Parts: sequence; C-alpha cells; structure tokens
Amino acid sequence: MRYVGRVLAAAAGVGAGVVAGLLARPRRIRRRIGLVRERVGRRFRYLRGRLRGVRYRLGGGRPDPDVTDDVLADRVRSRLGSVTRRLDVPRVHVTAFGHVIILHGDVATAADAIVVEDAVWRTSGVEGVVSMLHEGLVSGDTRPSEGDLTLLPSPMLRRLFAAAQQAGCTQETVQPAVRAVLTTFFERLPVAERRHVASHLPVDVQVLTVPPRRRGQAPARMRHLDEFIEAVLRIDHIDRVHAHDITGAVLQTLRDLVPEEAQDVAAVLPEELRRTWTEPAAHTPPI
Repeated sequence: MRYVGRVLAAAAGVGAGVVAGLLARPRRIRRRIGLVRERVGRRFRYLRGRLRGVRYRLGGGRPDPDVTDDVLADRVRSRLGSVTRRLDVPRVHVTAFGHVIILHGDVATAADAIVVEDAVWRTSGVEGVVSMLHEGLVSGDTRPSEGDLTLLPSPMLRRLFAAAQQAGCTQETVQPAVRAVLTTFFERLPVAERRHVASHLPVDVQVLTVPPRRRGQAPARMRHLDEFIEAVLRIDHIDRVHAHDITGAVLQTLRDLVPEEAQDVAAVLPEELRRTWTEPAAHTPPI
C-alpha cells in the first residue's frame, strides 16, 4: 500500500506539472502575440506618418516658414538626422539666429559638406546658411560607426583656451568661443594674409580658423570693435558679459603665437580692431 501511495503521489505531481505547463503556454503565446502586435502597430504608425508627409509634399504643402528660431533649429536637426546617418559623419550642431542657420561639426569631404548644407537650405523657413563645417576628419577623428578616440590638444590650442578661460569663458564653452573669435577674425583678413597666418598654426588650431561658407548672406562690412563682437556672438552663444574680454584675449594670444605676421595683420585691420590686436596681452600661465 505504501508503494502504491508513492506511485499515486508521483503521478499526481507529474499531472499537476503537465497541467501547469499547459496553462503557462497560452500565457507565453499571448505575450509573444502582444509583442508582435506592438511592433507591427509601431511600424504601421511610422509608415502612416511617412505617407502623410509624402502626400503633404506632393500636394505642394510646406511647413510654416514663419516660426521662431528654436522651432526652426529643431526642424533642421530633424532633417539632418537621416543625412548624417547616411554619410556616417558625427552629429552636426545647429543653431539659428534670425532664420539664419549656423552649422558646426566635422565631415569627411567637401561633397559631404555640400549635401548637409543643401539639406538645410531646402528646409522651410531658412533664409541663410552659415557653414562652419570642417572638411576632412583629421587624426583622432572617427566616424560614429568606429567609436571615439581622443587626442591631446596642441600647446598653441591650450594657450588659446587658457586665455579665453582667464577672460571669463567657461570650460564647457571655450572651444566654440575660441572658434567663433578666430573664424570671424580670419574671415576679415585678405586671403593671402589668412594663408600666411594659418601656415604657422598646428592643425587643431587651423580647423578653428576656417571662415564659414555662406548662402543667402554675405559677411557684413565692419569698422568698429562692437560690430566685430556682434558678429562673433552670431557665430556662437558666447556670454555677452565677457564677450569683449574673451575676444581681446584670443586675438592678442594669437598675435603672440605668430609674431612673424603681427605687423602685416595689423596693417589690414580697421582702427579699433587694430588697437585690440596690438594691445599687450594679459599674462597667461604657461602650458
């Protein structure tokens, strides 16, 4: 009897396990069906949105061009997402100022830069494009598909950064601030003098001096330092309170880095900017 009882208990346990398995299987099936249904629904909503966009454009519709700069910048970023993924280049930084789009970033070739700029120019609401895109990924730059590498900045670049920070620039904004000052300055130099100065600079400083390519907007002529600083502020959002000091510190440090060209550069500058260029630089700790 004891043996029979054990057999019956074992059979009951097996039966309970089978029943539990049969009951659990429908739950797993329902869960999988739910996941598939969710994925199909998400894909359907995406395709439906794309179809509406295609129909909207085929019907001659365009997004409202009369929007704020923040909305316009978001619109451009959305458009550039698929473009940069297709080109396999790092994300392009977008800012807007008076419906003029300012682009910062790195691309592999001039053709890539043109593709990005064309995509921006075709965006509804854009009235001008100022491209600060650097053509050619230098040593240490990588495509998004290759991961990240970091190289130490050159001594010249560190001196420029230190001067800007000593003048009130934060560490987080020092690179775009220095670039805004240098590109605005180099854009105002004659091409020959621009090349002479750049030839004395390391690559990581040269890439910060390349003047922007412009569409729909020519660089403004300027005679006064305040006009120069306003042009710097339009390139990047430098702290206005410290913009004058940062501009002077960067230009005077650049002058000290290229003493062979200092007099030639001074000769082609308007009076107020020439005074800023020739003023003694504040002491910057050695790097």
